[in-house]
Amino acid sequence: MRPVLILFAMILATTAFAERPDFEALVEKYEEQAIADRRWAHEHAELSMREFETQAWLRENLAAIPGVEMVEGDWGTGVVAMLKGGKPGPIVAWRTDMDALPITEETGLEFSCQRVDTLRSGRVTGVMHACGHDLHMAVALNMTRMLSDVRHEMPGTLLFIGEPAEEIGAGALMLLEAGIFDEGRRPKCALALHDHPTIPLGKVGSHTGPATANVDGFVLKVKGVGGHGAYPHKSVDPVSLAAKMILGFESIVARQMDVNHHCVISVGRIEGGAKSNVIPDEVVLEATVRSLDDETREALPEKIERLVNGLAASVGAPEPELEYYMGTAAGFNNPELVDECRAVFRRILGSENEYTYPAGMGGEDFAYFGREVPGFQFRLGVGRPDREMALHRSNLDIPEEAIAIGMRLAAEVVWEQMAE
Repeated sequence: MRPVLILFAMILATTAFAERPDFEALVEKYEEQAIADRRWAHEHAELSMREFETQAWLRENLAAIPGVEMVEGDWGTGVVAMLKGGKPGPIVAWRTDMDALPITEETGLEFSCQRVDTLRSGRVTGVMHACGHDLHMAVALNMTRMLSDVRHEMPGTLLFIGEPAEEIGAGALMLLEAGIFDEGRRPKCALALHDHPTIPLGKVGSHTGPATANVDGFVLKVKGVGGHGAYPHKSVDPVSLAAKMILGFESIVARQMDVNHHCVISVGRIEGGAKSNVIPDEVVLEATVRSLDDETREALPEKIERLVNGLAASVGAPEPELEYYMGTAAGFNNPELVDECRAVFRRILGSENEYTYPAGMGGEDFAYFGREVPGFQFRLGVGRPDREMALHRSNLDIPEEAIAIGMRLAAEVVWEQMAE
């Protein structure tokens, strides 16, 4: 190569490197604010579709960020905004979830949530950010502040998605059906993170391909003929029939499904009868059905229906009533997008802190964004050595040091996708 070309290439490389903002300094600038944001969100946790105070808080903070434009639409309790860069480039979407869970908090934190709400069932419950959505919002909000500071050099546009009702699997579809990707807002890709206590603080996890499960389920009414417990031969016992069905569900997974295509059927509720010596007329079961691929998902309902009808017929019971529903779709992390983000993780945290996790049976409706455009949701380590924690547990106390790490990773991967 001629010397002048070599020099020109070096200048281009140096310029490209210099154009990457000093995100480490920007994290330091906004970390204290991010911690305060997380604490506010935690203390003011709200249930799905009731995120009114959270929505107002996010809107107020986003509108105050220079360069941010609020996008009005039929978003329910969600929030949508855009931050346009000073240089041409693609739109990159970042999703944060907003809702909390019907769990009474037991962390003892000074900013623990004291809210009490009533579910549709009539049950009164505490409300808690026991899945880390408070951290997710703090990361997303302050990543936006960081990008605003360098917006004149930013080579693209950030689409900020504040998604309500993630915990009930309703928010993403609602936003998509309302046209969040319409009117020139269709992004190059959609990104998100999720805190995870199984990954130690300071590490980040990712998975290529199918990453979260299809979350389906059913309500089953097992019918019988009631009678006296002393004379079971004069009745048709739906309790023992329901027990056979539960064991039968396990045999579907173990003996009728390809072991290379993971699935699970778990009965989480069984209700029937009122007294020990009275055989009831009916037992109700509720179950969750999880799978990782569409072929397995589509095969399971027929096998479950065949099993319950066959077992009922075998004891002369009336035909059961099976109400089967399809819930949240399985999540798929785009392989190319994962590889590009992993390179960023290794550059920032080191290869020793970049972790590959196996696909799991948990659900996440971020999957719907990933079915519209290439998507990737990674896991931010929040595991603590001093205590065992789990998501959806009343003692979840996330180490606040994770917020700064999340801000840095989020800003860096968004910038890299714009600059690609």
